[in-house]
Amino acid sequence: MSARTLALLLALLVLAAPAAALQAPPDSSEDETISEDEFVRMVLSFLTGGEDAPPLADVEEAASLLDLPSAQTRTVTDLAGRQVPLDRPLTKVVVFNGETLETMRTLGVDPSLVVGVDKYTAERETFFPEYQETQVVGSIWAPDYEQVVTLQPDAVFLYATTSKETCDEIQKKLEDSLPGVKVFRFDCFTPETYAEEVKAIGTIFDKDAEAERFAAFYTSSLENISAAGADVPESERPSVYIENWRDYKTGAAGSGYEQKIAMAGGTNIFSALPGDYPEIDPEAIIAADPDVIVKLIGEGTYSYGGYADVESEKVAGVYDSLVARPGWQSLTAVKDDHLHLLHNNIMGGPQHFIGMTYLAEWCYPDQASSLNPQTLHRTYLEEFQHLEIDPADRVFVYP
Repeated sequence: MSARTLALLLALLVLAAPAAALQAPPDSSEDETISEDEFVRMVLSFLTGGEDAPPLADVEEAASLLDLPSAQTRTVTDLAGRQVPLDRPLTKVVVFNGETLETMRTLGVDPSLVVGVDKYTAERETFFPEYQETQVVGSIWAPDYEQVVTLQPDAVFLYATTSKETCDEIQKKLEDSLPGVKVFRFDCFTPETYAEEVKAIGTIFDKDAEAERFAAFYTSSLENISAAGADVPESERPSVYIENWRDYKTGAAGSGYEQKIAMAGGTNIFSALPGDYPEIDPEAIIAADPDVIVKLIGEGTYSYGGYADVESEKVAGVYDSLVARPGWQSLTAVKDDHLHLLHNNIMGGPQHFIGMTYLAEWCYPDQASSLNPQTLHRTYLEEFQHLEIDPADRVFVYP
């Protein structure tokens, strides 16, 4: 323990002395307060016991005037627009969404604060090794209320827009069962709001500097993505079809895919369809003849590749099955080798900016040649996730 730390600890101890027993000590600045530096010098002098060392009584008196910053209530605005007051540090939290948990790790939040995680986090052994012994509390679709109440958390984290009504119900039940619990609502997967979510979570955990550092890295990445097609008129931008892991299911104007395609400099061929994630007629793809096609893998019947799977044979089979679809051999994207598989690990969640970098590279191979998405991915894993995983050893894109 350093002398400075010991001095501050002593300060806390003497602050507990009855105020009536303390007299005002000499104050070098004559401002009727003692700064931390003044008090530390005084205590160090007392501890070393020199000729000019003050008596303990003077140290105790100085403590009464010690100008320490008082605890302040902070108000955090979550993604749902709710203003949540915080008047003390959180010591036990339950996190129902892995995206928020990943963001917390980006900011260096101590994993020991997390006393409960959702079942999907527990299943991601390679990506979340530190939470394999943490209590599982179900999922937002089947929450284990009894277990959450048993854990007595200070705060619970839920989604803001994903399954909103379900999360609203969970919030109400937990607030009724745990008086005083703080409930925060974040998504952590949308480019439009992610930087602000990072800063809000940084405020919650007193990680403001770390949040600013990552937000700068993230914002710079988005700017590089947008720059690739910035000078291309909208009428000349490449047309893009994104199909998620469900066959013939895409994203329209209200989807996250729409925003990601636009930021990467493309045009979503199914932007005008009703609904956020419509299922489409296969013939509509043939008629639209997109310049770039991206098929997402990593979920459902296409649970291949990513952090947990190092085998690529099945991924290649998915690619071949797409090329073999009726009429696809005549599509511009297929003929020009602009059909790609992209793992959802890096197109959804906090890592969406990595997948968007690949998309920009596919839309503008000349203008975006310097983006190097794999290097960006590696930097994210090493510097912010502190994981010894080389993306070159996994399958996140194909070919």
